[in-house]
Amino acid sequence: MMDWQRILHELTPMEVAAAIATLVNVWLLVRNNIWTWAWGVASVVLYGIVFWRARLWSSTGLQVLYYLPMQAYGWWTWMRAGPTHHDDLPITRLTTRARLLWIAATLPMALILGRLMSFTGAEQSMVDALVTAVSVSGQYLQTHKKIEHWYCWVGVNAVYGFWILPRQNLWLSALLYLILLGFSVQGWREWLRVEQVEPAPVPLSAAVVSPPITDLS
Repeated sequence: MMDWQRILHELTPMEVAAAIATLVNVWLLVRNNIWTWAWGVASVVLYGIVFWRARLWSSTGLQVLYYLPMQAYGWWTWMRAGPTHHDDLPITRLTTRARLLWIAATLPMALILGRLMSFTGAEQSMVDALVTAVSVSGQYLQTHKKIEHWYCWVGVNAVYGFWILPRQNLWLSALLYLILLGFSVQGWREWLRVEQVEPAPVPLSAAVVSPPITDLS
């Protein structure tokens, strides 16, 4: 049974701030709101510090070396990669072939990273490496608004919330990731709904209507 008094005593302001920033970040992501990337920057920086203190080297590196620059890339892609280049990137999905290729790339990445981290004294190196590799794939798919990124977040949030973080006594973060697990399921359903009703964007060039030709004869 959890000792809530001890859990509350072990909480740090950094972990609390990271949890709040992450909740706002994912709530905006579920709503397909571009400001998710701004809150993502705050979440990434704060959790990079939390994971460093917990000796989760793979997760720390993921935050600082990958997630942080990907926030800028994702923000730019959502804003400029749509048909009119003004925050109109449509929600799409991968082909079956593309899904298989992503799986084929992600699993070896996890094995190699886990092997490397085992030499550094990292905690839970193989499990940490697995969620790191899946997160790398999920983040990239998220920047391009691929629905499949939600599958990645469901798995990652479940492993963090039920396994990695409780074993490091990061109880607030464990609770946060279980909440994020629910958000991930909600986000997957919401993006499916939006994809089905979202009209195909009209390119800017096609939206310019030529004036009618008047017969002056």
